[in-house]
Amino acid sequence: MADPVKITKTIFGKNTFPNVVDTKFNQLVSPESDGVSTPVDVKGFFGNYNDLFYDIPQSGSYSGSIGYSHLDLVNRSSDYIGISITDMESEIMQLRSENVALRQQIFTLTLKSGSLVTG
Repeated sequence: MADPVKITKTIFGKNTFPNVVDTKFNQLVSPESDGVSTPVDVKGFFGNYNDLFYDIPQSGSYSGSIGYSHLDLVNRSSDYIGISITDMESEIMQLRSENVALRQQIFTLTLKSGSLVTG
């Protein structure tokens, strides 16, 4: 029969464990990164947006990606705040028509009253 193998176990307390064992997973991080990802806050987002403003296409796609244009940002933000661009466009067209009709009424009333200045 083979000789018995003696197994020993070392137990570390919660304060000494991090000093003995590397708990940062440094082996999994690529050498060019420091492993720390800085989250972008709202101020940082708008700083990046201002820097990239003219690089973002007005509509369509960016390098074959769908959803990376100014139009996509407008549509997504409009949906989020509950404003329909289509409804706004329809209302603008309706108000323009009303404006033309009211101007026509003013012109007609001015002609009837005879206060139209001709020269």
